[in-house]
Amino acid sequence: MATADGSSVTTSPGDTTLMVVALDFGTTYSGYAFSFRKNPHMIFANQQWDSGKYHLNSYKTPTCVVIRKDNPEEFYFGYDAENEYAEIQTDNETDNYFFFDRFKMQLHLRKDVSEGMMIHDIRGGKLPAIDVFSTAIRALKDHALKHVEKGGNHIKLEEIKWVLTVPAIWTDKAKTFMRLSAEKAGISGDRLGIALEPEAASIYCQHIYRKMDDELGAITGPVIVKQGASYLVVDIGGGTLDITAHQKEIHNKVRELCKPSGAAYGGTAVDRAFMEIFEKIVGPTVIETLKKEYTSNYFDLVRGFEMLKRKIGNQKSSRPKINFQIPFAALDTLCKRFKEKSFPQTLVDSECKDSLTLVSDKLQMDKELVKDLFKNTTNHIIEEIKMTLREAEPADVTHFLLVGGFSESDIVQNAIKGAFPDKEIIIPDDPTLAVVRGAVLFGHTPDFVSSRFTRYAYGRRIRPKFDESKHDKKRSVKTNGLFRCKDVFDLFMKKDTFCSVGTVCKCQYHTFEEMQKKITIAVYVSDHDDTKYVDDEGCEKLGELVVDIPNPTRERRLVDVEYHFGGTELTVTARVIGTQDVLKAGFQLI
Repeated sequence: MATADGSSVTTSPGDTTLMVVALDFGTTYSGYAFSFRKNPHMIFANQQWDSGKYHLNSYKTPTCVVIRKDNPEEFYFGYDAENEYAEIQTDNETDNYFFFDRFKMQLHLRKDVSEGMMIHDIRGGKLPAIDVFSTAIRALKDHALKHVEKGGNHIKLEEIKWVLTVPAIWTDKAKTFMRLSAEKAGISGDRLGIALEPEAASIYCQHIYRKMDDELGAITGPVIVKQGASYLVVDIGGGTLDITAHQKEIHNKVRELCKPSGAAYGGTAVDRAFMEIFEKIVGPTVIETLKKEYTSNYFDLVRGFEMLKRKIGNQKSSRPKINFQIPFAALDTLCKRFKEKSFPQTLVDSECKDSLTLVSDKLQMDKELVKDLFKNTTNHIIEEIKMTLREAEPADVTHFLLVGGFSESDIVQNAIKGAFPDKEIIIPDDPTLAVVRGAVLFGHTPDFVSSRFTRYAYGRRIRPKFDESKHDKKRSVKTNGLFRCKDVFDLFMKKDTFCSVGTVCKCQYHTFEEMQKKITIAVYVSDHDDTKYVDDEGCEKLGELVVDIPNPTRERRLVDVEYHFGGTELTVTARVIGTQDVLKAGFQLI
């Protein structure tokens, strides 16, 4: 289907999609955008979330949620959650509510991702993670639907394609968890797509205008990465650094040059470095109590540094110090409680006294000290970029696309430009919105990326006949009169395999019992192709698939299962031999 600007939208027979809504679920901030199929490049976003007392002009809202303990249907999200929790604390009702903040990184840092995993709120209370994530996604979904309705658009749910963004470096388990959370939030699985954040930004940067600085000032012009050119997308958000290497092909499609790389080197890494300074001054007990008992004041401290972080590299002033507001009264009260002296005296007695000065309720910091907080993070970013360039060889990468909220920092931009002077650095005017707007375009054209590399080796657990020459004797089990080897990893897709979208691996399974009604299939992923057993180091269960057997019989029933690679997530279809129905099997995270 051609659009007004001559580009195309991917549609399939019977497709009822009239609009695409993308939900950008971020570590620190979240937002959404949408467009209609008749004009996909006219993308709408919420103009300004109500930030209350912070007076921030923001297209996004903080990723935090308040949930009432005895009534989960009473919840608040974003700035509303922060403001409501401040009132809850004032009314001394904190025991009746959960408050979760910046919880997305749990899916990146934890190895035990499952439907039953628990996460803790700021006061130590805990809930199933899927309840917290689904509540946040539901809040974004509902806000987006109200926005669409206010515009006079009457769209049915079955006419909306939803897209949820996730980091490209995330595991398949984490991606599956986000899908399950979205489905719990009321989004139908067959109306949901998963977009990888740097890929979404790559799509967006093919269609917008960019701004670059040189000695003559700002130059604006269209982003044109020519056919055959290779480039990196460097997505530096709140929580993660996410890097992909792409090569532009014909028909404006791209292919991966190597698997994505990155780590937890987003803006929150600098926040942690800042909080470490405050801990040196007042101690961890004061900071932890500030967070639990004076949550609103804690956010004042975080937001104060956030605004400082945004402007530090842009300041033209030659003054050696920079000011930002702090919650003086709360800090003073807590210092007197735990350290038996005032906050000003605590500051004077600290090792930071020479670089920090208190002026009323503002703190003066040496500008160079603030810049130093960035160094560890920017050094890691540069090393990750270098590693990706090595992985992408022999491709000649000529361009970097910098996107994500933390990429707006001049300090970050200058560090990357200084480390790679031979690369053309492209920064869109709105790098914070590049992912969510690109995710909208991805919803219209999900085949934009034609091929990707597998992140892991994929296999299944089998019980072959026991072979003394290659099997561990301790794993020998007797089944129906035969000795078999249990827990063998049967590889069906190697790691780092270049897969076009739609690449299929076929496996056949069968029933073991008469009148068997279901077949449960366990899928495993491993860091190594030569994994022998499913409990070897580096190997873990991705999840289980359940295939219903229609009309069970006493005879052995065969099931053909197809694993589809090359997309943003692993998808599986199954067909019971003797039937015509092809079933899309969903993962259960066990």
